[in-house]
Amino acid sequence: MGSEILRLSEAMIHILQTILEQAHAGYWEKNFLQNTSYLSPAWKAMLGYEDHELKDSIRTWQSHILPEDLVKIRDEFEEYLKTSKRQLYETDIRFLHRDGSIVWFRCTCKLVEVDLNGKPVLMLGTYFNVTESKRIESELKLTVDRLALATKAAKVGIWDLDLIKDRLSWDEAMYELYGVKADTFSGAYAAWEAGLHQEDLERCRIEHKNAVEGIKDFDMEFRVIWPNGSIRHIKAIAIVQRTSSGRAFRMVGTNWDITEHKNAETALKESYELTKVFIEKAPSAIAMFDTNMCYMAASQQWLADYGLVETEILGHSHYEIFPEIGEEWKQIHRECLNGKVQRRDEELFVRKDGSSQWIIWEVRPWYRSQNEVGGILMYTEDISALKRKEFERSKLEEILTRTNEAARIGSWELDLETNTRVWSKVTKAIFELPEDYIPTGQEGARFFKSELERKRSADILEDSIVSGKHFDFEVEIVTAKGNFVWTRTIGKPEYLNGKCIRVSGTFQNIQEQKERELALQGTLNIVNDQNERLLNFAHIVSHNLRSHAGNIAMLLKILEEATADSEKEEKMIRYIQKASDSLMETVLNLNEVVSIQTNKNIQNTEISLREYIEKVSQTISGEIQRNNVQIHNLVSESVRVKCNTSYMESILLNFLTNAVKYRHPQRDPEITLSAEYQKKRLVLSIQDNGLGIDLNKNGDKLFGMYKTFHNNRDSKGIGLFITKNQVESMGGRIEVESVLNQGTIFRIVFSESIF
Repeated sequence: MGSEILRLSEAMIHILQTILEQAHAGYWEKNFLQNTSYLSPAWKAMLGYEDHELKDSIRTWQSHILPEDLVKIRDEFEEYLKTSKRQLYETDIRFLHRDGSIVWFRCTCKLVEVDLNGKPVLMLGTYFNVTESKRIESELKLTVDRLALATKAAKVGIWDLDLIKDRLSWDEAMYELYGVKADTFSGAYAAWEAGLHQEDLERCRIEHKNAVEGIKDFDMEFRVIWPNGSIRHIKAIAIVQRTSSGRAFRMVGTNWDITEHKNAETALKESYELTKVFIEKAPSAIAMFDTNMCYMAASQQWLADYGLVETEILGHSHYEIFPEIGEEWKQIHRECLNGKVQRRDEELFVRKDGSSQWIIWEVRPWYRSQNEVGGILMYTEDISALKRKEFERSKLEEILTRTNEAARIGSWELDLETNTRVWSKVTKAIFELPEDYIPTGQEGARFFKSELERKRSADILEDSIVSGKHFDFEVEIVTAKGNFVWTRTIGKPEYLNGKCIRVSGTFQNIQEQKERELALQGTLNIVNDQNERLLNFAHIVSHNLRSHAGNIAMLLKILEEATADSEKEEKMIRYIQKASDSLMETVLNLNEVVSIQTNKNIQNTEISLREYIEKVSQTISGEIQRNNVQIHNLVSESVRVKCNTSYMESILLNFLTNAVKYRHPQRDPEITLSAEYQKKRLVLSIQDNGLGIDLNKNGDKLFGMYKTFHNNRDSKGIGLFITKNQVESMGGRIEVESVLNQGTIFRIVFSESIF
């Protein structure tokens, strides 16, 4: 008999332990008479410890409570012990996990035994991990905060319509979108309709009706007429909230102005008794079945979750209570009765009455003895509320995402406590990063154009953290693909107990706006440059032609006044002929410049730059040999350019002949040609060791017409002027470095479109 009692006792203990494991619950016990405590291995495991690593004591329990919560919890617990009622004590407590993280437990305990004087004798309690639930609640709040910040930055209005009371609530942005003042808006649904364009009114009513009736989502575009008569285009998205019976009682949505977008479209066209008591009082939904799947015990939460409070279930088959259970579930039960454990993190069930329910479930066997299965334990948790929150959050995130994508605005967050970063899909797209990219904070200057820009951004962030002020600035970034993009960043710090714990904000691509600004400035620069060139050219033409004409006129006058001396006449005629030739040369030079400037249809041909340099070098081979010139052609054979071949030949000839012409008298001339790509542009460098040019003195007139810097008698000052015009006519530019008596480096920076 004694052995049978012992065997049953062991079986009940095993069942109790199995139930605790099944429910993922920590169990504790306090015996006030014996002053002993018990902390279950499951409770210790939830904090990351093995059973032997923590002592079974109240001190151990207290030492793992978050320090700032300890006094409050201890006071509540002591107050509970003073009460004469034996009600359940329940609270949420934060504990420190072994790895330093914070774990939320839901604590439920009760005095199960007191002495004759009413003093506590035995208290039992359980712990359930509710960290995930707390996390979802926190994320929901954070999502709402992000939505508020994003909508403010994007000038998105939020509205809330009470379908029962016919009351419409607007935020400040909504009044701006509709061009009305808050004190003139009645808040009735009809007041909103009054601002609609008459041609869109009926369509809006139909869309509203369809959304309320659940036929389709409210997602549309319409026009509103401002009090001043102007028409604005509005994009609207909304979600409909319903009661459990499906009745719509509220609509929440956003509006934003898409007038510019619409205008652009026009322009171009988002013990069994003890076990039973424990199960019945367990805060989770737990049920115990025998091998025939008949109920042996069920918690109050199980009865509440499945609508069985008024139903007698003990001794009845689970399949009798729920006839809709299919073969799939029956197979799961059979497998668990054979020793298998099954679990799902979430699953949707549709009940006989048509209602739906999301649950977490786990089914595992319980044992009468070591090898004898006595039945199964089923643990479920109704997460329908959490799923609704997730759905609501996903809807909000969807609205936020669609809003941000429409406005090309991303969101970001910097958690200063964990030094982690969160970037939205749009933010990653702006940086040209994959959607699964996780920012680590170690990118450094990777995404900044320069160290100066990185430091400026860091200083702005630091100032915001210290001062608590919002910030709003523009910065040009370098994307992961090496592209330069102008962006706008808006952010605000968040504080807890006077300490900044988080900074979050929005990130917007403003490249098109910047390009329009730069294009306008570029056009102005071109016009100014052309005007300056035209004025300079007019001065040159006026000066040079006047000089030649005056010289010829003077010679003719001398010839006219000369005495009849044939020898003098011939001499004067030769002077006049030379002056005429000089005038003709000037006219030809000016004509060459005009031809370059006015040639709008330059024909480009793809050539090998190295081969062309060799070809031009052969053209002046006589000069090269006569002056012992060494030419080093370091240009790779793979370098090819599209250019006007005549211009390219003229450009290379001019630079090579100038290097020979202005060679240093004390050393043999050397000319080195090399090419490299810089920021997607090909740069050809031509370096010599000649006389060099004093750029401080002559840099501003280096490429001017008829400007010379050495005393060569054959220098005319036209070559560099023509060369510069030829390069610029092909979309490139010329840069120069020079040191007097050491040499000169000319660089031709080709246009992206010609290589």
